Amino acid sequence: MTSPNRTSPFSLRHCAVLLAALSSAACSASADIPEVKVTQSDVSFDGVPRVPGITDVTTTLQTQFDHPKGLGLPDMLDPELYPLAAQVQAGDGMDSLAFIQEIKLTLASRAPGAPPPAVVASYQRTGSAAPGKTIKLKTDTDSDVLSYWETKDAYYDLEVSGILPENNWAVDVIVSFSGSLSISSN
Repeated sequence: MTSPNRTSPFSLRHCAVLLAALSSAACSASADIPEVKVTQSDVSFDGVPRVPGITDVTTTLQTQFDHPKGLGLPDMLDPELYPLAAQVQAGDGMDSLAFIQEIKLTLASRAPGAPPPAVVASYQRTGSAAPGKTIKLKTDTDSDVLSYWETKDAYYDLEVSGILPENNWAVDVIVSFSGSLSISSN
């Protein structure tokens, strides 16, 4: 099972409060949202037993973890929030993630009428260079994630492929977001 995730909503809330105060002055305002990081530690996967006589079999595993609760914005703001960067780090006791060939991180929601799942970050190894303890993912910076977060039922689906370890293993998933807030009271 996964451990609690960490976020940095402090600056996000300050921007929202400032814009709300400005709205009462009959004006328009906008602000950039500072980087918000969502970290999910110890995302675990079961080991994949080897079949005797068969080596180098690529396997795909998936696991899910919930988006942190209570990370939202006031309704009167016109927010946009996009993924900036994403990475997967080897868990305790792991020297390398060299066994991973592909990663796909999808954001979805269990709420009725929610938008369809969207891939927000991915990785595909090219060439023979193997990653170390950290894999940097390519993010889809066009994905506005707030439509998922606002459903209060958002979750992430992490899919990994490669010649996966025989023993259970875990990774930390870190996604950074940024965007903007605007308000107009005219």
